[in-house]
Amino acid sequence: MRSSSGLKGRAVAWGLSLLLGVSLGQAPASALELTGYSEDLPPFAYLENGEHRGLANELMDRISQRTGLAIKRLNMPWARSLRDAANDPNSVLYITVRTPEREPQYLWIGPVDACDVVLMKLRRRADLKFDPQHSGPPIQIGASRGAPAVQMLRDAGVVDADIYQTPRSEISVRMLYADRLDMLAGLQLPSAFTAQRNGFDPAELQVIHVLKPGLGCYFAFNPKVDPQLLAQFRKGFEEIRSSGELQMLREMYLRNPGLVHR
Repeated sequence: MRSSSGLKGRAVAWGLSLLLGVSLGQAPASALELTGYSEDLPPFAYLENGEHRGLANELMDRISQRTGLAIKRLNMPWARSLRDAANDPNSVLYITVRTPEREPQYLWIGPVDACDVVLMKLRRRADLKFDPQHSGPPIQIGASRGAPAVQMLRDAGVVDADIYQTPRSEISVRMLYADRLDMLAGLQLPSAFTAQRNGFDPAELQVIHVLKPGLGCYFAFNPKVDPQLLAQFRKGFEEIRSSGELQMLREMYLRNPGLVHR
């Protein structure tokens, strides 16, 4: 004859195992992770010895530290970043120029900086003027594939035959200094920093026309991003902005090194 205490013990053990099984089955999923997609765009975002550097990456580091948000980062040509981020719901593109065409495509946090989109040439090319209706020899204006500068050139009256789209902004800068491009459309400060990193004299880089002033550089989130990830990132960013850290970082990373002149 089985003792009542033995039956009770087995019943308790069975109940605990059932409860434990239910608890394990209902364990929360692993924490969500945000994926950041960028290109080499110093001083905002770039790779250095395999490490993500620059103003935007510093901001992301501080946001992660403040909020506990897990952020994975990928650096690749901008056109590929655009494509991959579109297929990744929990993603953010950085740094992204905010334009009317892009407005409904993303959820925006920023701005990080004003980011005028300008047209540049080398000072030694005194013969060049910005004239979309020019009747002289054909010219080549470089712009990164997928960047808003391409459409801005078209809007300014530049024909597609005069626009040379490159996979990376660094390639555009190198081609300009090698006289394989006549002009360059994009962001002034990143172009100057890129020139310097490649051993060129950034003082040779001259802005000759502003295509669009002050649209702003932002973090652009996939509209399907998990609301919790977006809220965490926004909270961290706003805390950094209100504390004065953002302005401090701007002064640290975007300080004109005396190498860029109009």
